[in-house]
Amino acid sequence: MAAGRGTPLISVTDLEVHFPTDEGLVRAVDGVSFDIFPGRTLGVVGESGCGKSTVGRAILQILDRPGRIVNGSIELRLDPETDPDDAVDLASLGPNSGPMRAVRWADISLIFQEPMTSFSPVHTIGNQMIEAIRSHRGYSKREAREWAVELLSMVGISNPRQRIDEFSHQLSGGIRQRAMIAMAISCEPKLLIADEPTTALDVTTQAQILDLLRELQESQGMAIMLITHDLGVIAEMADEVLVMYLGRGVEFGPSDDMFHNPKHPYTTSLLTSIPSIYTKRGERMQPIAGSIPHPFNRPPGCTFNPRCPSFMPGVCDHDPPLFLPLEGPHLVRCFLYHDAQGNPVTAEAENDG
Repeated sequence: MAAGRGTPLISVTDLEVHFPTDEGLVRAVDGVSFDIFPGRTLGVVGESGCGKSTVGRAILQILDRPGRIVNGSIELRLDPETDPDDAVDLASLGPNSGPMRAVRWADISLIFQEPMTSFSPVHTIGNQMIEAIRSHRGYSKREAREWAVELLSMVGISNPRQRIDEFSHQLSGGIRQRAMIAMAISCEPKLLIADEPTTALDVTTQAQILDLLRELQESQGMAIMLITHDLGVIAEMADEVLVMYLGRGVEFGPSDDMFHNPKHPYTTSLLTSIPSIYTKRGERMQPIAGSIPHPFNRPPGCTFNPRCPSFMPGVCDHDPPLFLPLEGPHLVRCFLYHDAQGNPVTAEAENDG
């Protein structure tokens, strides 16, 4: 999707993830496409329930039941620079298959949204790290333990030889998050999926975690998929940004373009809803109108149309817009720029409308 940056490490194309339930079908991810390049950070942003975390879990094939991938491809290139044509479609692999298990942690790892519930409560953090290291790197138990201690030290945990034998509930929130990062990078993955890595952390610890991720990326050259609802984190970390709404990507582009020249009304609404130090006394915040529709009652056409300030009756509520480029790597899903057939909307056509 983004030209001029070589071959993507991973290409997600038209990904769809459904959760069939007794009440109906939930389209958690409904045709998402994006690329992630080696050594770069893709920020995925949107309101809660838009499908951000589901995309990350789909890449690793660790979806909660009864979720399943029903369409699309997830092409992983283990060596995009020297062998760009050698790609494996992760979506075609069974969740419990040998090839998929080999990819997890070794090539793609995940920082879970809540480390307290992600670490086993009955095993020390060292036991869990050592198991992952030995499974993927073939180390002896002693070698794996030494590497785990080095990793804990690398992420800024003091007294790592003592901490390695502690349980997750014995650690503070910041230390627990650092331990999760240490486990995620233990096999030196090519892609690190960070799902809300700074949730429930104070501002100082949050800044330290982000600095740590940036340092690890520079030293190891790994790509990062940063999933968050915090646009401040996105502005600080991301090279490219994917904005999601109700399971679909509505805008994709370079971080600077997204913040200084947003195109989709939803992206604009997200940015204007951020509190600012320049807000005048007594001036009200500008929340996004309405609320996210129920997953069993998705609006026809553009799913954002009930909340959109630029809503066009008979257009936005008729056909779903296509996800198409505007200029360079900037893509948008909106009838303000393309019609239902994908033809660019000219100024004359807008005036006629």
